[in-house]
Amino acid sequence: MKSGPAFARPGSELAMIAALARAISRATGTNVEVETLKILMIFSGAGLLVSLVAAMIYGQAFNAALF
Repeated sequence: MKSGPAFARPGSELAMIAALARAISRATGTNVEVETLKILMIFSGAGLLVSLVAAMIYGQAFNAALF
């Protein structure tokens, strides 16, 4: 059985990431690999999570200081 981004089942996460990588490659004219895009998405998600947690923790203290 063949595997990899080119042979991913339609609707799977790998197929969606591969389609996104192809769209970015066509739009920018550069070669974007699926693995690079997956790593970028993981770090972006982790950064967003840390930002949201910090906003929840420090946002309450900041609001109390204003009023």
